[in-house]
Amino acid sequence: MRLRVLFLFLGVAFLAAVLMPQVVFASDNDTSKVVSTEETPQIVKIYVKDKFDVAKLANMGLDLPEVRHKNKFVISVITEAELKKVAALGYKYKVINSDAHSVLRATRAGTLNKYRTFDQIEKIMKDAETNNPSLCKLHVIGKSFEGRPVYALNISGGEKKPAVLIMGLTHAREWISAEVPTALIEEILQKYPADKTIKELVDNRDIWIVPVVNPDGLVYSQAKSKMWRKNRRANSDKSFGVDLNRNYGYQWGTVGASTYPGSDTYHGTKAFSEPCAAAVKELAEREKFRASISFHSYSELVLFPFGYAYEAVAKDEKLLAELAQGIAKFSGYTPEKSSDLYPAMGDSDDWMYGAMGSLAFTIELGSQFVPNDNEVDKICADNVKSCLFLIEKAGSVHASNHPDFASKIQRAISTFAYYSATSDARALTSKTELVNLLNPVNDDAGKSFDEFIAEVEKTDLASKKLLAPVLKEVKDMYTQNIINRLGNTRQVIRDIEKLQNELEKVEEK
Repeated sequence: MRLRVLFLFLGVAFLAAVLMPQVVFASDNDTSKVVSTEETPQIVKIYVKDKFDVAKLANMGLDLPEVRHKNKFVISVITEAELKKVAALGYKYKVINSDAHSVLRATRAGTLNKYRTFDQIEKIMKDAETNNPSLCKLHVIGKSFEGRPVYALNISGGEKKPAVLIMGLTHAREWISAEVPTALIEEILQKYPADKTIKELVDNRDIWIVPVVNPDGLVYSQAKSKMWRKNRRANSDKSFGVDLNRNYGYQWGTVGASTYPGSDTYHGTKAFSEPCAAAVKELAEREKFRASISFHSYSELVLFPFGYAYEAVAKDEKLLAELAQGIAKFSGYTPEKSSDLYPAMGDSDDWMYGAMGSLAFTIELGSQFVPNDNEVDKICADNVKSCLFLIEKAGSVHASNHPDFASKIQRAISTFAYYSATSDARALTSKTELVNLLNPVNDDAGKSFDEFIAEVEKTDLASKKLLAPVLKEVKDMYTQNIINRLGNTRQVIRDIEKLQNELEKVEEK
């Protein structure tokens, strides 16, 4: 009898082992130890009619690394479940590769010639400081979710100068995006001080290079040969990952981003919820970068703000477009406003420009996530030149809202709009400061009011909506207090009319 029970127990155990679905275990530092099986993604061509179709797909939480408006298709890295939803909406599609992971299996970082591991990049940065102590200072600006350091190498001749930020590897599978910033480090240190151009830049700029913004994602993608995009956050539903390039705090939202944790474009529980994005934020707030480049792959594009809406127009769009053309001339890439690709909220460029006043660009490298070994040197060489171009330009141009150059009114508007958009508790204090600047007691000649109205008139609808509480409060202040004290002067009435006109633009939408 005991023998029968033993055999029965072993049989049940065997069947359980065979039939039980596989699980993926998180790292030791993760709060959740078990997650549901990750579905193998596919690479799919989806046919579209227009830009609104593209935006609709992006709003479904799909990653669209390649968008061809003229050819009327997009490429998506997509799961079977997501593909069924796309098909249910009537989109036609073609499966290009049923196993997206296979693209990376042919390239193992650290074993082939060109792609370096996180450990190898870490060593390059440490050696840079050790071998060039008067020129390089290595900083740990934060720690990843799994506890890896986020390194920033500061290369500078010494005194405080115009600062520029170069970032790479925000998305795990975009290995080439770490290679260009690393190549920039090598280029500068190999040629300084013999090369006069390099010496001039280093001696007169404050250069910060973060080759790997997402170390957990890079390690996971390389070690597992996974077509992985996000970081390795353990989410509440036991999925993994937040898209760091949807986690920044300027116009953080759901356009081109997802609230579903399993999505490739999941934007997190709140703006800057992820330690790596927060590390970049703290560095940027401290250093006040004049310009920045964030490297991604792929599509051979140079993108500039704004990206959060089709109708959003940067105040410095002309300058941004001119610089994008200058950046693109070294690689032959296409310069383009970011939202022209498709609108997406919460990316680094919108925050760097909108909140920090940095002339911010994204460069989409190459024609695939991990270009072939024989393409890497040229991609790096071309885009190192692009970096040097922008580093040089940062000494002579700046965004109108950069804190070193913006007026009190411009800074106050920018600060309130940013805090309001991110639901920051400091929004109330910043609103009070802005309203006080507009109070006639502090603005006797009316110059601050005129500048404020001029700035509001130039803003897009989304920004007007953020500023609506200020418009209402200032209008009430003028109506209730100023008219009573100064009488119904024509100037006061005109000012009230201007405020009301801007409020009506918000209300009529």
